[in-house]
Amino acid sequence: RTGRNVFLNPHGEIVLRHTKRILQELMDIERELADYSDQTHQLVTLSLYAASKLFPQMVTTFKQKYPSIRLKVIQESLSSEASEECDLTLSSSIYPLSSPNTITLFSEDILLALPESSPLASRPFVDLIEVSHEKFICLHKGKSLRQITDTYCQIAGFEPSIVLESDSPEIVRELIHAGIGIAFIPSITWRGMETQNLALIPIHFPQCKRYIQLSWRSEGYLPSSAVIFRDFMKEYFRDFRKS
Repeated sequence: RTGRNVFLNPHGEIVLRHTKRILQELMDIERELADYSDQTHQLVTLSLYAASKLFPQMVTTFKQKYPSIRLKVIQESLSSEASEECDLTLSSSIYPLSSPNTITLFSEDILLALPESSPLASRPFVDLIEVSHEKFICLHKGKSLRQITDTYCQIAGFEPSIVLESDSPEIVRELIHAGIGIAFIPSITWRGMETQNLALIPIHFPQCKRYIQLSWRSEGYLPSSAVIFRDFMKEYFRDFRKS
């Protein structure tokens, strides 16, 4: 005890580490037995932190092939603990990742969206430092794309001045058109966004990319339905890259 608070001592840390593993094994027993005995009510839990605009079409295709598998999608702030509680995680990062339980599905350029009236709108490309004085419309803090774009601004040598935060591509589009600010736009995952009266300009330096990754549970039992959905996503995005 420290005052009114309680903290683990070294012995407690040892007990906690083993207890977590024991409880995980007990949950895995339940999940595997349920998976084996009831193939008609299979459930996959997915943490979705990237490519959400591509998700509906992918799910539609998946459900046509596997109508009995249910999907539970969680969209919250990205944390390793939250991700480990889900079967699969779709996220993005500034670098391609590869591990026994992570693969990179595809990469995409990040563009600058400007109003057509901007002096930079007719340029074939810009360096990010050239817009360091501009006001930015960004996603909320904690979003993986926001973390990536903040990092690229730091590489370019400035802290972006945020005039507004919004997770809606439609709102972002209208605010850019109104001259409120400029924004970072992923070239593939936001490609359905209406860009009339906007200019999408490639960034020359730093070369702004993000990588979309799929991860699955590194410890414990991965249900057969999650394996099916994981393999489907691999194949789906393999065909997506080709198209």
